[in-house]
Amino acid sequence: MTATQPGAAPLSEEDARRQLRRAVVASTIGTTIEWYDFFLYSTVTGLVFAKLYFPQSDPLVGTLQAFLIYAVGFIARPVGAAIFGHYGDRIGRKATLIVTLLLMGLATFAVAFVPTYASIGIWGAVLLTVLRFIQGVGVGGEWGGSVLMSMEWTRTNAHRGFVASWPQFGVPAGLFLANLAVLAMSAISGDAFVTWGWRVPFFLSILLVGIGLYIRLNILETPIFAKLLAERKIEKTPMLEVLRRQPKDILLS
Repeated sequence: MTATQPGAAPLSEEDARRQLRRAVVASTIGTTIEWYDFFLYSTVTGLVFAKLYFPQSDPLVGTLQAFLIYAVGFIARPVGAAIFGHYGDRIGRKATLIVTLLLMGLATFAVAFVPTYASIGIWGAVLLTVLRFIQGVGVGGEWGGSVLMSMEWTRTNAHRGFVASWPQFGVPAGLFLANLAVLAMSAISGDAFVTWGWRVPFFLSILLVGIGLYIRLNILETPIFAKLLAERKIEKTPMLEVLRRQPKDILLS
């Protein structure tokens, strides 16, 4: 298959391979950044959030309340998958992956500035809940889009599974980076970790977002989506179309 873009000449085999490498790198690094943000929240939750945002509660109850906010991210993930799955099939993989990266990164960055209970009372926990929901929406839309971005740049079915597996590497990589960041800041800030040290890894996430954004802005739309766009075969409601066709496809398989 020769890769093409709307209104542009077909890409050569060498250019197509270059774009495939860029797509895999962009998907893997972007997914790593997203999961860094997602896991960073979970790591800090168990260390400081109960003390800072639920000091009036019993320590055990406060910890459960803090992890209840953490759970909001998992509830939001299918919401993000539905939203960005729809728009990914409507406007393209590249655009939606840029949005999910910004959504996740800016929400994580904002966590670094959320005032504690001592400053604004329970509204600190409310702000954390809102930001955690946004994180969940972002990571929910990220994973499926990253896999499709990588997979749709492959030219044959022989390597499609291998290429599509690379974004999944971002999950353990993000977990490793999140724990490393917390460990480093805990060592640097010492006793001040509870007051300001925990905020630094969230603040630094904006640098990772900048790197991921630069990479993603330099990749092309996938040839499969570009072909559908050129042929005007874009569905208005992709999810409903999948649900409509699924029973027939199951019977034929």
